[in-house]
Amino acid sequence: MKNKILSGCLMAASMFLASSCSDFLTEDPKGKLTPESFYTNQNEIDMAVYALYAKVQAYQCNSNPMISYCQGDDVTSTTGSNKAAYLSADAFESPTDTKGLEDGWKRMYHIILVANDIIDNAPQSGISQENLDLAMGQAYYWRAYAYYTLVRLFGPLPINLHNEPDNNTTPLTSVEDVYKQIVEDLDNAEKCNLPAKYTQSPQAIEGQNLYVSQQAVKSTLAAVYMSMAGYPLNKTEYYQKAAEKAKEVIDGVENGTYDHGLLSDWKEVYSYGNNHHHETILGIDYNSTTGGWTEGDSQFSSCHQLNSLQGWGDFIPERKFWANYPEGPRKDAVFAKQLRTSNGTLVDWWATQDGKPYDGTNAVVSDYRPMYVAFTVNDGPAAAPYDYTQPFWGGMCINKRHQLIRYSEVLLWYAESAARANMDLTEAKNALKQVRQRAYSDVSKVTEVDNMSADQLAEAAYQEHGYEVGGYVLAMVTRRSDEFRMNRLKENYDYRSGSQDLILVPKGTVTHSMDKEGKAFTYNLEKDLVLKENMSVTAPWNDAKSIYQDYPPKEVEKNPNLQR
Repeated sequence: MKNKILSGCLMAASMFLASSCSDFLTEDPKGKLTPESFYTNQNEIDMAVYALYAKVQAYQCNSNPMISYCQGDDVTSTTGSNKAAYLSADAFESPTDTKGLEDGWKRMYHIILVANDIIDNAPQSGISQENLDLAMGQAYYWRAYAYYTLVRLFGPLPINLHNEPDNNTTPLTSVEDVYKQIVEDLDNAEKCNLPAKYTQSPQAIEGQNLYVSQQAVKSTLAAVYMSMAGYPLNKTEYYQKAAEKAKEVIDGVENGTYDHGLLSDWKEVYSYGNNHHHETILGIDYNSTTGGWTEGDSQFSSCHQLNSLQGWGDFIPERKFWANYPEGPRKDAVFAKQLRTSNGTLVDWWATQDGKPYDGTNAVVSDYRPMYVAFTVNDGPAAAPYDYTQPFWGGMCINKRHQLIRYSEVLLWYAESAARANMDLTEAKNALKQVRQRAYSDVSKVTEVDNMSADQLAEAAYQEHGYEVGGYVLAMVTRRSDEFRMNRLKENYDYRSGSQDLILVPKGTVTHSMDKEGKAFTYNLEKDLVLKENMSVTAPWNDAKSIYQDYPPKEVEKNPNLQR
């Protein structure tokens, strides 16, 4: 966002916010602005909305709230260092380091706090109906988004809609009733008739929406209905509702109502040089500030880089996911095709210094795994997509936009939902084909869609979405979210606690390497590469308790109702 927006956000946020979803219920308001004295004109409504967006920014400013998504089969983390919380999620364990649980919970409830304040008090301001609808639509949407995020991670939740003191006694609301509230909020946001396209700051930047639009609401409803159709509610009738909402967005794109579409080249999707592109339906914008490390900075630029390549290694690929990932332009854009060593030599991730089978000590790059690049930018001018052959930027805070929903996802949600709802498959197949045409070089991967049954189409669209968001833990629907909905997280557990005998790289593969003196050479792999993940999975499987995250211990201390 623009600097003036960020400063307004932080100033307004400081007026309203406390430190957790429970603390605010018992806080003494003396000496502070109250709703009765604040919500009186357009300027104050704007400040409240800025405060809301400040908390939206804070939600994803760093990697802590995303730690839970390491449960998916696409990401793991560097072993050692400060990664205990990441690795516990990856191994289906209760963490000793609970920063992921605490931050994920706290930041979502901060969004809810400000949204509640706007919803309850903005109508008294006397501003125009159009401007009131704009503010209310943002508040309804982000409150729904927050609960949608929380319910898929924690299950039953304490619902707060009015910021009323409760002495930490709020009971848990069932998953089904949490979803009812989410849908109600999204329905209310839709009734606010939000614009399809914003044209002025702070609602837009570089011709693209920053504020929630009507198509973002419809897209989110499609995702929510899919979640309701899957685990744990398993109300499969909602797949038709999901398909209908996704189709509204697709129709709007095709008739020109919504200014979105697929980028022609996949490598542009995560390009810093194309930061505000029309494929993003919903994003979070950041404005890097002097000194950095603020809640208005995106601190992800080193999170995909391997630890041995001077990165943080927060979210790095599981080798099986890389091995099964379909070849084509998308794979070349999602993963670094080769790894660039400190002297500029390009090597394959499985390369060894002596050309012999890997023994744990002879790797060229000690992490010995592939690398995602969605968060990474090159050193120097960043007007182009990331180039794995060039040095990467070693800083941290950057104003790279986070992409929560992309149009490709809506196409895949429609294809899967329509197939699972036994609707007409013609347009559903076309939606999947659009995504595949860009992702694959092999034309047969596109034409084979025409002969798919409904079940095959649904599974193909499901898998395709996992590839579209693989490693991108910032998405509203991550790979872990998909696997949760389909109740397939135990498959990850079974593989990781089993023999892990998948062939990652076959015998005979030409390998680009570098010896101990820094000299490049090539060799053919002597035997199939089969390798377990670094983090072992040994905790017993305990059904829902293994799937859902623990309630944050600090919150449990305050509210004893937080028991599953």
